[in-house]
Amino acid sequence: MKRLILTLPAALLAASLAQAQQPARVQGFECGVEREVPAGALTQSTYSRLERIYEMIGEENYAEAYPELESLLERTERDDYEQAIVLQAMGHVRYTQDRPLEALAHFQRAVELNSMPNAQQFEMIMLIANIYYQLDRFQDALDQLDLWFCVTPPDQTNVAEVWVMKASLHAQKDEFQQSLDAIDRAISLSDEPKEQWYQLKLAMHLELNEYAEGIDTLKILIPMSPETKNYWLQMAALYMELNNEEQSKATLALAYRRGLLDRQSEFMQLASLLQMQDSPRQAAEVMEDGLARGIIEGTRRNWEMVGGAWYEARELDKALTAYEQAGGMAEDGKIDVQRGFLLIDLERWEEARDALSRAIQLGGLSESDEGNAHLLLGMAYMNLDDFEAAERAFNEATNYSRVRQAAREWLNHMREERGRRSGR
Repeated sequence: MKRLILTLPAALLAASLAQAQQPARVQGFECGVEREVPAGALTQSTYSRLERIYEMIGEENYAEAYPELESLLERTERDDYEQAIVLQAMGHVRYTQDRPLEALAHFQRAVELNSMPNAQQFEMIMLIANIYYQLDRFQDALDQLDLWFCVTPPDQTNVAEVWVMKASLHAQKDEFQQSLDAIDRAISLSDEPKEQWYQLKLAMHLELNEYAEGIDTLKILIPMSPETKNYWLQMAALYMELNNEEQSKATLALAYRRGLLDRQSEFMQLASLLQMQDSPRQAAEVMEDGLARGIIEGTRRNWEMVGGAWYEARELDKALTAYEQAGGMAEDGKIDVQRGFLLIDLERWEEARDALSRAIQLGGLSESDEGNAHLLLGMAYMNLDDFEAAERAFNEATNYSRVRQAAREWLNHMREERGRRSGR
């Protein structure tokens, strides 16, 4: 089978290759090609007039300086270099007068003349980019940066601050990956990258849901500014996103020990993590510290959480103290039932009797809590040798299905005890 070969005419092929080998162009300028600009020089007349105008500018006499520059621009229209120098001065005057759009027009005309030495030409392009940035014209600013990268020799483009600007512009346009690439380049070019650069890098990682990389960035930011609370909170949050509760707890605990936490939500988050990680004693201590310092509001719910943490840590006396604080703010008897359980465990019968009686009196209990309250009250009375009151409480408890069997057993036990005592 013969292979079909398509060929281009030689002239067309040569033209295509030549076009492919041509340098890239941005806004009419060739990229990667060294500028060959003849050395410009001002005439004595232009130099003298500019000198007088610069004196006016130095004295902030812009109202007289600008018309003089306009007049000079007309006289220099045959010399591109002189025109560019005058346009540059006109742009600076308008920029100083807070008229950025007019300044832009002058600077752009100066750049288009392409007659200034490299340093001035490149500086002018960068100035235009900065003005666009200040005007929130982010794409225009990026276009100017592209031009700057195009015409500036490669060995002069490794300027960290320019890459930071590029990163910031991409971030403003929600181009997060381009922003991240640019800020990474800036950081790599600097011996002492600034904290703000890493902040931008962190923000881009978060926008891209790159949580592990965000943590790595925070590990750089925290030593740079260890007293910045938000870094610690962000790291703890990122560990939670990665389901690493242990590291999240450790991070918040470090921030707490440094005295950085100062909001109720932060204390509560740390306490919750400590309790989740089987550290109820530390959770209770953090909560009590926040309550003592007025950071955590002394509500019933918060004191109840402290009581629960101490109870889980088997610190019954401390749990009881916390529940007493919570009970003092309660309008129902739920907290007093919990106090009753603790007091029974501690064999403090009179206090248990009082707490459980108060719980029943206040009401607002679930059927389960109400049944337990009567059952426990019977136990308290029995241990106080008040058998008649105990019998009434146990009989009342038999009306509740969840404790009915236990109440009957206690009634039998109490009757046996009374019989044993009467038979002595």
